[in-house]
Formats: sequence, C-alpha cells, structure tokens
Amino acid sequence: MPKGNTPAPDYVILPESGLRLYLPRGSNHVPAEVWVPYPGPIPKDWHAIAEAKGFAIHSRIRDKFHLCLQCQTCGALTAQKVFTLRTAQPACVACQCQAREDLAQAAGLSFLHRDPSNRHYGIFRAPCGHKISRQFAFLERITAGEVAHRCEYCLEDRDRAEAQSIGWNLLCRDPDDANYRIYQHSCGHVQRVARTNMHWGQVDCAGCGQSWTSRPSNIYLLQLTWPDQDQPWIKLGFSNHPEKRFRHQLGLAEDVDVDLLRNVPFETGHEACCVEKKLHATLREAHPDQVVPRPELEDRINVVSEVYRPDRLQTILTLFDRVVTKEAS
Repeated sequence: MPKGNTPAPDYVILPESGLRLYLPRGSNHVPAEVWVPYPGPIPKDWHAIAEAKGFAIHSRIRDKFHLCLQCQTCGALTAQKVFTLRTAQPACVACQCQAREDLAQAAGLSFLHRDPSNRHYGIFRAPCGHKISRQFAFLERITAGEVAHRCEYCLEDRDRAEAQSIGWNLLCRDPDDANYRIYQHSCGHVQRVARTNMHWGQVDCAGCGQSWTSRPSNIYLLQLTWPDQDQPWIKLGFSNHPEKRFRHQLGLAEDVDVDLLRNVPFETGHEACCVEKKLHATLREAHPDQVVPRPELEDRINVVSEVYRPDRLQTILTLFDRVVTKEAS
C-alpha cells in the first residue's frame, strides 16, 4: 500500500442515533458529523422506486441530494444519492463488505480493508501473518482452484536464506524476468541468477569462480550450408571456444560450409549466456516462422533449437548487432 494512504472506512457511526451507516467509495472521505438528518419531505414515488430496487427509505440525510436506504436483504443502512436511486441500481455497501469478507475467507485470507489506491484491490492478512495487497478477481481465481496463494514476503525470505546458505546475498528481483533475482557473491560480484538454480545451489560466481561462467566467452552467429539444401541455416549461440564448437561440439559433417557472420567477445560466460537468451527470446517472439523445428535438425546438427531460417537474415543481423553490442559495451 502506498505510503501516506490511509484505509477509507466502510461505515461511520451516526451521531444522532448511534447506528452504523455504510458509505459508497465516493463518500467514504466524508466525516461522521456530516451525516445528520435532513428535514425535507420524501416524495411517495421515491418509496416505490426504492422498494422495487431492494431497499426501504429510512430517512433523508446530509442534504437534499442524499438518502439513507435500508437494505431489504441484510437490514443495514447505506447512504446513496437521490439521483442514484432514481436512475440506477443502488448497491448495499454492507452486503459488498460481507461478500469481500466471505471471498477472502474462502481464499484462505483475512480481509482487512479496501486498498485506497485502487478499487480493484484489497488489503488482506495472509496465514503467515504478512499484510498483502491482492486483486479481488485474483481471490476469485484462488477459490475456483485456478491458482494458489503465495506470499511474496515469505518467498523473498526463502530466497534470501537459500542464497546466504551458499555465500550469496539477495539484492532484488530481476526487472526483466520474474524467475530471476539479482544476487551479490561474497567476493562482491553482482550476478543475475535463476531462482531455481540458487535453490539447488547450481550457481557459480562469474567473478571468482572456476567454471565456464567466469571465463571469457563469445556470442556468435553462423551461416551453415548443407550440400543437399537449397537454403542455409543461421545458428546463434555462445561458446568459450567458437572454433571448437563449430565442428566438434555441433557435430557438423566435413561437407557442411560454415561461415562466421558475427562474433562478439564477453568478459564472462555468464554475461554471454544472459545476452544470448535475451536475443533468442527476441527472435522467437518477433519471427516465430523463422525458427527451424526440432525434427528438421535431427541427423544434421547436435542441437534441438536455436537455429533459424535465412529469410530475414538482415533483420536477424540487425537485432544481433543492436542487442549484443549494446550489452557488450
């Protein structure tokens, strides 16, 4: 909940009678002392309109524009404008409050109050004790069994504890991917790591580690041509030793023509891997029709993805230059 925002009350206690008067969202800023009886008469047709819409008129209140309506379902009092009664279906705020509480209980939460910054959200107490903000529609999905509740504060505590147990410190969420976090190693190096890898301890520091993640690497773009194909393929990848990768690791036959179109060095394999994944995601989203499907790759190359058709080669080259050179710099 934003700082400085205080929860708006759902009701006030009427100073004259001591009764509870529920207030619509647009009037919940009005203090209790304003809601006093108004002496004007109540036209007969207003009573008929109210009854047809599920209410009885209790009294006029505040000024000539407002009424105090009594809900025929729950018996509670709600303030509404005369204009609303005459032209629309008034809502019983007390029934709305009860519905919110019932929804929260069904979702395993405790309703505290509406979120003053967004009418679609409420503030709830989670079973763990944390105070959280959730969309009411999200609670409906929980009760329908479509999703499950998860406390972001408990999740962050778990992420922090898992990281600290193997020498890392959680800094923040990754702004680009909900599955990643930004961590700092005990050596001082800051690194982007997948949550699941940190959970299982499958992470090596790109600053002080000894694995491929800490050694210099390259992102390359190859054009591969087979003698029996009309068109070449484009292979995007990263490797500490691109020349070794071209033949030995990719399993290319001797008669395959390999043309290196681009090669950009990076200080660490971790950096190269992150940029390569970002580039693949960009290409798959922008040009899904250019991705060579897995069955076509069999018996030709030792990969199952990350190979593209050359129909939009210039577009791929432009994307490569823009993304890779920006990240490398």
